[in-house]
Amino acid sequence: MNILNVTSIVEWRGGDAQMYTIYNLLKKHKALNQYILCPINSVLYEKAVHDDAQVLSYIKKNKVFSLINPIIDAVKKHDIDVLHIHDSSALSAAIIAKICLKKEVKLIYSRKRNNRIKKNFFKKLKYDNKYIYKIVSVSKAVEQIFHDIHISSEKLLTIYDAINVAAFSNKNKVGLIHKELNLSQDIQIIGNISSLSKQKDLVTFINTAEKVIKKNQNVHFVILGSGSEEQLLKELVHTKKIENYVFFLGFKPNVADYLNEFDVLLMTSVTEGLPLTIYEAFASQIPIVSTKAGGIPEVITDGENGFLTEIGDDKTLAEKCLLLLNNSNLANNFKEKSFTLVKNNFDLKNLEENYYNFYTTL
Repeated sequence: MNILNVTSIVEWRGGDAQMYTIYNLLKKHKALNQYILCPINSVLYEKAVHDDAQVLSYIKKNKVFSLINPIIDAVKKHDIDVLHIHDSSALSAAIIAKICLKKEVKLIYSRKRNNRIKKNFFKKLKYDNKYIYKIVSVSKAVEQIFHDIHISSEKLLTIYDAINVAAFSNKNKVGLIHKELNLSQDIQIIGNISSLSKQKDLVTFINTAEKVIKKNQNVHFVILGSGSEEQLLKELVHTKKIENYVFFLGFKPNVADYLNEFDVLLMTSVTEGLPLTIYEAFASQIPIVSTKAGGIPEVITDGENGFLTEIGDDKTLAEKCLLLLNNSNLANNFKEKSFTLVKNNFDLKNLEENYYNFYTTL
């Protein structure tokens, strides 16, 4: 079986990370011959060339139309059986390409985010048509958005993401954040790892920080990541006069080393599929306080292996953070249950098995 993974994304995002992880997991299976098609100036292309992956490139001049012919050419040249699409713009291009192709090829679309799809004719037509064979979601919350626009359940499938649990669980604490910020070792750290975008609602993160700091000035907050909201968020921190307690550390490639230093992971998102950061915190044995965004309640049961609050509820988020910081027995209980969950259900071996079974049954 020849599989062509297609993405139009230039930056390094969760969808590309997921796809490239699956690509590498399945390389050893001779029944599956995989290719990647992506923009020549993308981070993914650079990684794939470095790793000697089977990567094809195209010049991205616009979101959709510059990708149509490269898909058609790749399908013909490499006798592709499965077109696996990893972002919305690439899906539009792939549908047009499939209409133009005489070869029978199965079109698969993967979706990571649970942003609602507008209920209009054209949006429904894009996802509910005879050209798409399967839509694969990373959580039931993501799958639900397609149920909401009445796409047949037979076309929908959920395959949860996974991580290399050992890569996070075997890390030793080295005081990385404390050294970088010149903090004393008794300072407790509450952190978030995400893009600085509206869907992550880091305004609520900062509002929560303000409430926690008023109760406990021994707690500092860090945000790892970059994005369009960065300047706005920094201004908010300055306005609240908590810049000595809230720090923006930017994008970090060695995220496991930083996550390992957190005392609590605080997630304040409005929408989510099911972020890998949740699994990474489980593996690192970091307790989590989060909003009920997207698929997060599918792996965190409130009061059992973490705390969940309503979206935007900074008051309760602050209360739960303080409770965890002050109750080591509760925190340890959350850590143990979450680690068992991620080790048994969301390790890379699970992802490999699930995708191998999925592809081979096509």
